[in-house]
Amino acid sequence: MRILITGAQGHLGRKLTQELERDHELRLFDLHPNEDEDPRTIVGDVTVLPSVEVAMTACDAVVHLAIASGHEGEVETDAFNALRFDVNVKGTFNVLEAARRCEVGRVVYASSLMVVWGYGASEFVGPNAAARPVGTYAVTKRLGEVLCEEYVRQHGLSVVGLRIAKPIDPDDSHDVFAQQHIIRPQWIHMADLCRAFRLAVETVGIQFEIIHLVGESTRRRWDLSAAVRLLGYRPQHRLEDEGYRFEES
Repeated sequence: MRILITGAQGHLGRKLTQELERDHELRLFDLHPNEDEDPRTIVGDVTVLPSVEVAMTACDAVVHLAIASGHEGEVETDAFNALRFDVNVKGTFNVLEAARRCEVGRVVYASSLMVVWGYGASEFVGPNAAARPVGTYAVTKRLGEVLCEEYVRQHGLSVVGLRIAKPIDPDDSHDVFAQQHIIRPQWIHMADLCRAFRLAVETVGIQFEIIHLVGESTRRRWDLSAAVRLLGYRPQHRLEDEGYRFEES
């Protein structure tokens, strides 16, 4: 399968490249060039539709990871929010439109758990929970989900949206949280996250699904049943059993 990864130079993009390259032909699309001069890299901007369409030509699937980078999700400034809407909303529209034009068989959209962050700490968030986004970042991710649903309804695309929690990568010496071993209950091991993206690309028979994806723990309050039932996903890591501890509430 030929797969385009947008945002391929981000940490998740690089890890997912390692996960998928064993079995698939990859194109790595990013605003920034690859420092290793990887010949699979295509430098481009998701806010420019022709750039995305050229990169996606003859692809079988696309994993859309590109986001407005530089700050965590809670940052709220006018300039950064403008960038968020450009990249997270317009960019997602461009990816979907390019997928339609190029007749791509599967779009995997990286949404965010913050889309349902507005539920109380004592509430269990089921697989069909209505969106309750908190903050502008979450709003842009929710708008991306809406665009996905409309492209499925209007144009017959096949889309899997993953509402992902923050990944922890124990192998990354620059991952401050991994090195401090202090986490939040929803955070997910990078290996489990990459495995879920692989399943979202490869699993057939899905037209449109939005799926919660969080780490397994004794304090998990986000339902993983859709990931298990639809993708065959089974988490293989429990961070709290691997030396991590939860931050104080």
